[in-house]
Amino acid sequence: MANSTYPVGVASRAGQRQTLLLVLTGALAVLAATSSLIGLLTTGGQGRQVVQTARGATVTLYGEGLYAADTWLIGAGNRGQDLAMLIFEIPVLLLVLRWYWRRSPVAPAVLAGVLGFFSYYYVSQVFATAQNRLFPLYVAAASLAGFALVLAASRLNAYSVAAALPGRPGRRILAAYLIAVAAALTLAWLPGMIMTAVTGNIAEAVGPYTSAATEALDLGLVVPVAVIAAVQLLRQRPLGRVLALIVLVINVCIGVVLMSQGVAQLVSGVPLTAGEIITKMLTFAALTLVAGGLLARMAHPGASETAGSRTASLLRGSGPA
Repeated sequence: MANSTYPVGVASRAGQRQTLLLVLTGALAVLAATSSLIGLLTTGGQGRQVVQTARGATVTLYGEGLYAADTWLIGAGNRGQDLAMLIFEIPVLLLVLRWYWRRSPVAPAVLAGVLGFFSYYYVSQVFATAQNRLFPLYVAAASLAGFALVLAASRLNAYSVAAALPGRPGRRILAAYLIAVAAALTLAWLPGMIMTAVTGNIAEAVGPYTSAATEALDLGLVVPVAVIAAVQLLRQRPLGRVLALIVLVINVCIGVVLMSQGVAQLVSGVPLTAGEIITKMLTFAALTLVAGGLLARMAHPGASETAGSRTASLLRGSGPA
């Protein structure tokens, strides 16, 4: 006979995990709001200045506030990111956390997507921003986001999430979008990385920084996950639809930050070529808008199948995810 206290123990552990996730995510929101406010409000500095890096490249430093030691491009963009974090990313995190607390079957996947963005963002702040006084905070936020992501992902059930999602947009549309994202990121970063490796012109490629952190994260993590999600979708696996949802959420969150970053750079007067504006702003803006449209379509009640028929379809047409 099964121990009658076992279900109670399982429920208790689930409650503890949910409480821990709430604490981690709440602390992350506080740190994110603090770092963004400080980034926006800190003033002072020597202003724009041209310096030579240790490798001999000539760069223009932002010279203002918290990001004074960053390049003009990155420093101005970071302030745009701070604004996006305050008015969009943190409110979204708290809203999704509230939805998760209500035990929606889809909420764990959406929360995993939002936490995936926060992990990406703060790892970028740790490695792609010139070290400043908030460095310990960036490390703490990256750690909180990472552990919260693992905790949220551990509670994901691909079958239940996929069954709760609508049948539209279709898997081929989602797969095509994911492949487009992977291709866009690959074309944006890989040729430059290969050219740098061939020519050895690292100084111009990294400026005052030690490496290309954004390129590493996009090519090493985002592209593989997008490709895996597309393959799983085309194989009609439940995991494909779940990963597609997560990637769409991450895409929208990153896209909002990138657009805010680009606007801040233009307002600051950062010299950008037409090619850079198209590549770094318009392309990613278009991908973000498409991702937002796909997410909205997935949330539309009229596109949903009944839970029973959707689950039965998954069980008939798919093996283990």
